[in-house]
Amino acid sequence: MVACGNGDEEAFVSLYRRYRDRLFNFCRRLLQDRARAEEATQEVFLKIYKARGRYRADHRFSTYLYRVAKNHCLNERGRREHALADRSQEAAAQPTTTPTPDVAAQQSSLREAINVALAALPDAQATALVLCQYEGMSQEEAAAVLEVSESAVKSLVFRARQSLSALLREHLQEEEVRHAVP
Repeated sequence: MVACGNGDEEAFVSLYRRYRDRLFNFCRRLLQDRARAEEATQEVFLKIYKARGRYRADHRFSTYLYRVAKNHCLNERGRREHALADRSQEAAAQPTTTPTPDVAAQQSSLREAINVALAALPDAQATALVLCQYEGMSQEEAAAVLEVSESAVKSLVFRARQSLSALLREHLQEEEVRHAVP
Protein backbone atom coordinates (compact mmCIF):
# COMPACT_ATOMS: atom_id res chain seq x y z
CA MET A 1 0.00 0.00 0.00
CA VAL A 2 2.92 2.31 0.68
CA ALA A 3 4.19 1.63 -2.86
CA CYS A 4 0.72 2.40 -4.21
CA GLY A 5 0.73 5.69 -2.32
CA ASN A 6 4.03 6.47 -4.03
CA GLY A 7 2.45 6.03 -7.46
CA ASP A 8 2.95 2.30 -8.14
CA GLU A 9 -0.36 1.36 -9.79
CA GLU A 10 0.64 -2.30 -10.12
CA ALA A 11 1.00 -2.49 -6.34
CA PHE A 12 -2.67 -1.60 -5.95
CA VAL A 13 -3.68 -4.16 -8.59
CA SER A 14 -1.72 -6.75 -6.64
CA LEU A 15 -3.49 -5.82 -3.38
CA TYR A 16 -6.85 -5.97 -5.12
CA ARG A 17 -6.20 -9.42 -6.54
CA ARG A 18 -4.93 -10.69 -3.21
CA TYR A 19 -7.83 -9.46 -1.06
CA ARG A 20 -10.91 -9.08 -3.28
CA ASP A 21 -12.38 -12.56 -2.70
CA ARG A 22 -11.85 -12.48 1.07
CA LEU A 23 -13.24 -8.97 1.26
CA PHE A 24 -16.25 -9.93 -0.85
CA ASN A 25 -17.03 -12.84 1.49
CA PHE A 26 -16.73 -10.56 4.51
CA CYS A 27 -19.10 -8.01 2.95
CA ARG A 28 -21.54 -10.75 1.86
CA ARG A 29 -21.75 -12.12 5.37
CA LEU A 30 -22.38 -8.69 6.87
CA LEU A 31 -24.78 -7.48 4.20
CA GLN A 32 -26.54 -10.80 3.47
CA ASP A 33 -26.83 -9.92 -0.21
CA ARG A 34 -24.48 -10.95 -3.02
CA ALA A 35 -25.11 -7.94 -5.26
CA ARG A 36 -24.73 -5.46 -2.41
CA ALA A 37 -21.55 -7.25 -1.30
CA GLU A 38 -20.07 -7.00 -4.80
CA GLU A 39 -20.88 -3.30 -4.86
CA ALA A 40 -19.50 -2.81 -1.35
CA THR A 41 -16.28 -4.60 -2.24
CA GLN A 42 -15.72 -2.28 -5.19
CA GLU A 43 -16.61 0.79 -3.14
CA VAL A 44 -14.20 -0.17 -0.36
CA PHE A 45 -11.34 -0.66 -2.81
CA LEU A 46 -12.22 2.65 -4.43
CA LYS A 47 -12.13 4.40 -1.04
CA ILE A 48 -8.76 2.84 -0.30
CA TYR A 49 -7.39 3.81 -3.69
CA LYS A 50 -8.55 7.41 -3.25
CA ALA A 51 -6.89 7.53 0.19
CA ARG A 52 -3.67 5.86 -0.99
CA GLY A 53 -1.56 8.95 -0.37
CA ARG A 54 -2.76 9.20 3.24
CA TYR A 55 -2.16 5.54 4.16
CA ARG A 56 0.03 5.07 7.24
CA ALA A 57 1.68 1.71 7.79
CA ASP A 58 0.89 1.69 11.54
CA HIS A 59 -1.02 -1.60 11.17
CA ARG A 60 -1.11 -4.42 8.68
CA PHE A 61 -2.84 -3.56 5.42
CA SER A 62 -5.47 -6.25 6.04
CA THR A 63 -6.44 -4.56 9.32
CA TYR A 64 -6.83 -1.25 7.52
CA LEU A 65 -8.81 -2.88 4.70
CA TYR A 66 -11.23 -4.68 7.03
CA ARG A 67 -11.69 -1.57 9.16
CA VAL A 68 -12.74 0.43 6.09
CA ALA A 69 -14.97 -2.46 4.96
CA LYS A 70 -16.54 -2.84 8.40
CA ASN A 71 -17.46 0.83 8.55
CA HIS A 72 -18.81 0.78 5.00
CA CYS A 73 -20.90 -2.36 5.54
CA LEU A 74 -22.31 -1.19 8.86
CA ASN A 75 -23.35 2.07 7.21
CA GLU A 76 -24.99 0.04 4.45
CA ARG A 77 -26.76 -2.18 7.00
CA GLY A 78 -28.11 0.92 8.71
CA ARG A 79 -29.40 2.35 5.45
CA ARG A 80 -30.97 -1.00 4.55
CA GLU A 81 -32.66 -1.37 7.94
CA HIS A 82 -34.11 2.11 7.58
CA ALA A 83 -35.39 1.29 4.08
CA LEU A 84 -36.83 -2.05 5.27
CA ALA A 85 -38.65 -0.31 8.11
CA ASP A 86 -40.19 2.11 5.61
CA ARG A 87 -41.24 -0.76 3.33
CA SER A 88 -42.59 -2.69 6.30
CA GLN A 89 -44.86 0.20 7.20
CA GLU A 90 -46.06 0.40 3.60
CA ALA A 91 -46.64 -3.36 3.46
CA ALA A 92 -48.65 -3.29 6.69
CA ALA A 93 -51.14 -1.03 4.96
CA GLN A 94 -51.59 -3.52 2.10
CA PRO A 95 -53.23 -6.96 2.20
CA THR A 96 -50.84 -9.86 2.81
CA THR A 97 -50.16 -12.55 0.24
CA THR A 98 -49.23 -16.18 0.68
CA PRO A 99 -45.69 -16.95 -0.43
CA THR A 100 -45.15 -19.40 -3.25
CA PRO A 101 -43.96 -22.90 -2.33
CA ASP A 102 -40.47 -22.06 -3.59
CA VAL A 103 -40.26 -18.97 -1.42
CA ALA A 104 -41.63 -20.85 1.60
CA ALA A 105 -39.06 -23.62 1.13
CA GLN A 106 -36.25 -21.10 0.81
CA GLN A 107 -37.36 -19.27 3.95
CA SER A 108 -37.39 -22.49 5.94
CA SER A 109 -33.85 -23.52 5.03
CA LEU A 110 -31.22 -23.53 7.71
CA ARG A 111 -28.97 -21.29 5.66
CA GLU A 112 -31.67 -18.65 5.49
CA ALA A 113 -32.23 -18.99 9.23
CA ILE A 114 -28.52 -18.44 9.86
CA ASN A 115 -28.48 -15.39 7.61
CA VAL A 116 -31.54 -13.94 9.28
CA ALA A 117 -30.12 -14.64 12.72
CA LEU A 118 -26.77 -13.08 11.77
CA ALA A 119 -28.53 -10.00 10.43
CA ALA A 120 -30.50 -9.73 13.69
CA LEU A 121 -27.36 -9.51 15.79
CA PRO A 122 -26.09 -6.12 16.91
CA ASP A 123 -23.53 -4.79 14.44
CA ALA A 124 -20.53 -5.22 16.72
CA GLN A 125 -21.42 -8.84 17.52
CA ALA A 126 -22.07 -9.73 13.88
CA THR A 127 -18.83 -8.13 12.74
CA ALA A 128 -16.74 -9.77 15.46
CA LEU A 129 -18.24 -13.19 14.69
CA VAL A 130 -17.71 -12.84 10.94
CA LEU A 131 -14.11 -11.69 11.39
CA CYS A 132 -13.18 -14.49 13.81
CA GLN A 133 -15.37 -17.34 12.61
CA TYR A 134 -15.55 -16.84 8.85
CA GLU A 135 -12.52 -14.70 8.03
CA GLY A 136 -10.22 -16.66 10.34
CA MET A 137 -8.80 -13.60 12.06
CA SER A 138 -7.28 -13.86 15.49
CA GLN A 139 -8.92 -11.97 18.32
CA GLU A 140 -6.00 -9.56 18.20
CA GLU A 141 -6.57 -8.84 14.49
CA ALA A 142 -10.33 -8.50 14.97
CA ALA A 143 -9.73 -6.13 17.88
CA ALA A 144 -7.62 -3.92 15.63
CA VAL A 145 -10.33 -3.87 12.96
CA LEU A 146 -13.11 -3.16 15.47
CA GLU A 147 -10.94 -0.76 17.48
CA VAL A 148 -11.73 -2.52 20.75
CA SER A 149 -9.76 -4.68 23.18
CA GLU A 150 -9.17 -8.40 22.64
CA SER A 151 -11.34 -9.17 25.66
CA ALA A 152 -14.15 -7.13 24.08
CA VAL A 153 -13.84 -9.22 20.91
CA LYS A 154 -13.96 -12.41 22.95
CA SER A 155 -17.09 -11.16 24.70
CA LEU A 156 -18.72 -10.04 21.44
CA VAL A 157 -18.09 -13.41 19.78
CA PHE A 158 -19.38 -15.27 22.84
CA ARG A 159 -22.59 -13.21 22.97
CA ALA A 160 -23.04 -13.54 19.20
CA ARG A 161 -22.79 -17.33 19.41
CA GLN A 162 -25.26 -17.42 22.30
CA SER A 163 -27.73 -15.25 20.38
CA LEU A 164 -27.34 -17.28 17.19
CA SER A 165 -27.87 -20.49 19.12
CA ALA A 166 -31.08 -19.17 20.68
CA LEU A 167 -32.39 -17.79 17.38
CA LEU A 168 -31.63 -21.01 15.51
CA ARG A 169 -33.18 -23.13 18.26
CA GLU A 170 -36.36 -21.03 17.88
CA HIS A 171 -36.27 -21.52 14.12
CA LEU A 172 -35.86 -25.30 14.41
CA GLN A 173 -38.73 -25.52 16.91
CA GLU A 174 -40.96 -23.51 14.56
CA GLU A 175 -40.02 -25.84 11.70
CA GLU A 176 -40.92 -28.89 13.82
CA VAL A 177 -44.32 -27.41 14.65
CA ARG A 178 -44.92 -26.40 11.04
CA HIS A 179 -44.13 -29.90 9.77
CA ALA A 180 -45.86 -31.83 12.55
CA VAL A 181 -48.50 -34.26 11.38
CA PRO A 182 -51.90 -33.48 12.98
